[in-house]
Parts: sequence; C-alpha cells; structure tokens
Amino acid sequence: MPFVLIQEGVIEAIQAELVAEHGGRAGLRELSPIRMMHARALALNASTSTDLASLAACYGYTLAHDQLFHDANLSTGLIATELFLSLNGSRLGADDTTCFLGFMVVGNGELSAEAFASWIRGHITPQAMLTA
Repeated sequence: MPFVLIQEGVIEAIQAELVAEHGGRAGLRELSPIRMMHARALALNASTSTDLASLAACYGYTLAHDQLFHDANLSTGLIATELFLSLNGSRLGADDTTCFLGFMVVGNGELSAEAFASWIRGHITPQAMLTA
C-alpha cells in the first residue's frame, strides 16, 4: 500500500514559517535538489519493498544532510519527517533532545541515509488517535 507523501511546496512553506518565526534567510539554495527529493520519494513509494522509515529518511536525511535551504535545514528536516510520519499514522517516539541529536549527526555527515532510516525505524510509534 503506498504511503501518503508530502505535497510539493509544503516543505518550502515550513521552512519559510520557521525563519519568519526564528530568524534566518528563507528559500532554497537551488530548486533541483528538492525536486529530486520529491522524485526519489515517489519512486520509493512505488516500490513494494519500501517501508515507512525509509521514506521518512528520504525527507529528513535530504533536508538535514544536503542543506537544501539557506537556513533552518535541521528543524525543517525534523518537522518534515514528523509531518510525513503523522500523515501515515505514526510519529517519532523520541524526546526532543534525542531527535535534535539524531538530526545533528545527520547534518554533520556522521550518519548514512540507511543508518538514519534505521534510527527512525527504532523510534517510530503509532500516533495516538484523537477522540471527540
């Protein structure tokens, strides 16, 4: 079953909101890397062997490691990862410090994409259902 992907433009809006609130420069360094990230997510989503963590890592790793934006790459990567997981009924079960450190390691180039997917896999929990 294919996963729900993040629509194009949403990640750019997240980054713009982050820098508007916390300071920094909004916008992408280049357009092609984010297009490649979305294309990679589509291709992974078409494969029956792709799991939720691999797709979450596609977003988070690319944003944190490849520094697509002028500013707020780590926080944008974390929020995009959490958004993707939420869209698919899950969440990161790690505390804020653990998440921050996980994304810092990726941003510093100390963790491969596969290892990051494994890290995410170890922290995914089902999202609590809201009741009315």
